[in-house]
Amino acid sequence: MRLHGTICGLLYEYLLIISFVLLCIKCDDVYTMDKSERDQLKEESRDMFYHAYRAYMDNAYPADELMPLSCQGRYKGIAPPRGDMDDILGNFSLTLVDTLDSLIVLGDFEEFEHAVKLVINDVSFDNDIIVSVFETNIRMLGGLLSAHVLSEYIQQRYDVMLWYRGELLHMAKDLGYRLLPAFNTTTGIPHARVNLRHGIKGERLEKARETCTACAGTMILEMAALSRLSGEPIFEKKAHHAMDELWKMRHRSSDLMGTVLNVHSGDWIRRDSGVGAGIDSYYEYCLKAYILLGDDKYLNRFNRHYSAVMKYISQGPMLLDVHMHRPHTNSRNFIDALLAFWPGLQVLTGDLKPAVETHEMLYQVMQRHTFIPEAFTLDFQVHWGQHPLRPEFLESTYFLYRATQDPYYLQVGKKVLKALQKHAKVPCGYAAVNDVRTGKHEDRMDSFVLAETFKYLFLLFSDPSDLVIDLDEFIFTTEAHLLPLTLGGTVNGSAILGDTEEDMLDTEFSRTCPTTRKLFPESIRKPLQDLVSGVCIKRNQSGVRKLKAADFQTNNQEHLKIVRDMGISMLTLNDGRVQLLHTFSSARSPADAEEGLIFMQEMVELSKTQSLNNDVIPQSITFWTKSTDNILQKKVLFAGPSHFGTKLEGDDKVVGRVVFTDPLRVCSEILNPSQLKGRIAIMERGDCIFVDKARKVEAAGAIAAIIIDNVPSTSSTFSPMFIMSGDGNDDVNIPVVFLFAADAKVLKSALDKNPLLEVVLQSSKNQTNNIQEDTKPDTINLKYFTANFVKVDDKVVVVIEYSGTPKTLDFKQELNKDENMFAPFLWERKRKEILQRIYTDKLELPEDVIAYYFKIVNELRDPTFKSTHMGLKWMVHWLLNELELEHDPKSIYAIPSQLIVEAGKSDVKNKLAATQQLFDEILRFKDKSLIEILERMDKIQNIVKSVAVDNDVDRTLNNKRKDEL
Repeated sequence: MRLHGTICGLLYEYLLIISFVLLCIKCDDVYTMDKSERDQLKEESRDMFYHAYRAYMDNAYPADELMPLSCQGRYKGIAPPRGDMDDILGNFSLTLVDTLDSLIVLGDFEEFEHAVKLVINDVSFDNDIIVSVFETNIRMLGGLLSAHVLSEYIQQRYDVMLWYRGELLHMAKDLGYRLLPAFNTTTGIPHARVNLRHGIKGERLEKARETCTACAGTMILEMAALSRLSGEPIFEKKAHHAMDELWKMRHRSSDLMGTVLNVHSGDWIRRDSGVGAGIDSYYEYCLKAYILLGDDKYLNRFNRHYSAVMKYISQGPMLLDVHMHRPHTNSRNFIDALLAFWPGLQVLTGDLKPAVETHEMLYQVMQRHTFIPEAFTLDFQVHWGQHPLRPEFLESTYFLYRATQDPYYLQVGKKVLKALQKHAKVPCGYAAVNDVRTGKHEDRMDSFVLAETFKYLFLLFSDPSDLVIDLDEFIFTTEAHLLPLTLGGTVNGSAILGDTEEDMLDTEFSRTCPTTRKLFPESIRKPLQDLVSGVCIKRNQSGVRKLKAADFQTNNQEHLKIVRDMGISMLTLNDGRVQLLHTFSSARSPADAEEGLIFMQEMVELSKTQSLNNDVIPQSITFWTKSTDNILQKKVLFAGPSHFGTKLEGDDKVVGRVVFTDPLRVCSEILNPSQLKGRIAIMERGDCIFVDKARKVEAAGAIAAIIIDNVPSTSSTFSPMFIMSGDGNDDVNIPVVFLFAADAKVLKSALDKNPLLEVVLQSSKNQTNNIQEDTKPDTINLKYFTANFVKVDDKVVVVIEYSGTPKTLDFKQELNKDENMFAPFLWERKRKEILQRIYTDKLELPEDVIAYYFKIVNELRDPTFKSTHMGLKWMVHWLLNELELEHDPKSIYAIPSQLIVEAGKSDVKNKLAATQQLFDEILRFKDKSLIEILERMDKIQNIVKSVAVDNDVDRTLNNKRKDEL
């Protein structure tokens, strides 16, 4: 049996070698690197480190950073200010402290000892300076702890630094106590900034409420290490509590985290979720806290988060930000460079395939632009052009090489090294790139260039036997500082495996040529090699396209097969839209993947064109119903058309009574066919396709069909109108329309009041005058007004007054003009300020501010209202809803003191008297609830807007309303 297994193993190896030879014959490139070239690159990376390090020590120390173009140090308060970027500075020799353990990695004991003495003698934290808690923790505290651990390490093993007695640990403890006041919040989540001398005292810090997820969730490694090395448990306790609070704030259904939150209330301010800036190292520290400390809860949390990221955020090789509460919806259309750390974390997790894919995508972006820009679009164009010589891509390259031993990643590192030498090196160090498109430099060299970038570059080309420390005994922090695994009372299990016979056979097999580890990543990279256009261009030999985006039909099975072969999958969203996702590794062949990319680009352009020329003409459903005050009202609801059935155009209409089907979703046999004959059938979406529902009710004798949405709260006002698709068979001969849930609720209510309700189905063009008055797409024609909030006997009174000339508000133009000013997290701050001032001061809110407010609480969707007054009412309604959350609803009253209506039609003028009577009535109902007041405002709206009714009927109704009033 043993002999048979050995022969099979040899045969398998032999077949692998043959396969490898054949593969090499077909490959354009063979990725190899001999030891001499690798050694040369290792020494070149060492020289790069010392070029930057000497430039800092000779021209900048004891400043925090080197300015390589002006060749001088950057001190906080002296150098030109850079806004929030300067929060990393504390006048505590940041670059030197951050770089200490890099000197040990390079094996330079002499310079390390010299640098440690400089830090002990020169660095002080007793400064009246505000610093970033996050940056100070990972760079300064992490640097001191790592240097302390390594000082004792080389002291014990190499008999150097025998004078050292824990001075760096004492400094770390001093700094740790200066960071502790940041944790004095209601939730225990730390403030983003702290004053090194005064804590959080001072107006700027006391009013600060916001921090990012990564800022609060990247403390546990350093704080726990400080506690376990110093014997002071307070640091680890605070960090554990902050992590526990963050875990409670995840979205319970998606397990995703937002990006910015309030440290006191725990409310999310920015709900976009990704793996890049503002959130990246939180996920990293969930996993590494388990590795370092051995606490299972962090592994469980990481696994939950990781599953959510791979389910919602990972889309092929790309990771796209989504809304944490709506994870199927992307929140932005660009990718930031900080996610380059993610493949390295996936290697640590053991999930190599997506790590190889994402790394390959990033490598192609780098090849296209020389460096990875700070952010790039989904078609790999530059979004933000800066490149501050970040280390994250090199970090992932290093870990992928360690996991696979694939020399391809050595070639990647070589490419990065040569780019740094050619485009970033200056006489005084290495300068950040201000714009990758122009190559212009920036007078900036961050401390992480020496602490991480050159460290990972050196390690990539080094053999583990070349190093003076065993890296398997340590874990890297997010700033690449080294903390010993012994802190958790555990050892690295992989280092103590026994050398059994099976282990030796596996080792021997892995060393055969080729190794399976090298073939694995190559098989993943192969379909992705042409992902970013401009890196590796291949032309379609035949020039014949299989399918163009303009010809694509979702109900054509042949088209669906073609797009699947291209690696394109379709996801149907709750609102009926179809989202296309392109994954290169899912394509049948590289040629199909390339055509899929072209197809997606065409689809994007087609979508832009259709959004500008939206030809979806809604159908309308019209009926009369009585209000709660027994006033007859005309209701017009907008409904979506269909690609199947009879089209209602011009004066075409269908009139009939409405009846609900049984069962409601009509995906099985209809139980009430006799009731549907000659009627308009109402049924619910779901369980089967639209056209099948239509066929069933038509067969039962229905003259038309209304399909209502099964997703709560959708409405024609806020949800995009769409056309229901069929299955390619044109065999339905009745009109079929789609009604959103909120509009369906109105129809159901009317049917409850009148079981014999009769409705009219027709084109919405016939309803333009009385429904879409004074409106156009994305635009609301509003009177310019101010809303004054005053305090009257401890009750909030909202008075809406006319004050000025008419103004047309274009939401898209206004948002683009003031997008920086009205970004959601800034508006959140302004909104809270408004609510706080309501009880203490008069406050004027112009109409555009309320419009922005309405837009933001509806997640930046463009609202469309059925009338001028409806727009005004709903904006105030949303603001009042927020007030109800802050105060007792019974203390809030809306009192419209005036409503000026443009008198364009004679019958509008005739209604003003009745309108004024309603206003007078509202003024007498100050003790009524907000809902009752809004219902009375509905009366005003119905009187003002009903101008398209037949003149005789209109006059009769008006006289009736006046008599009732």
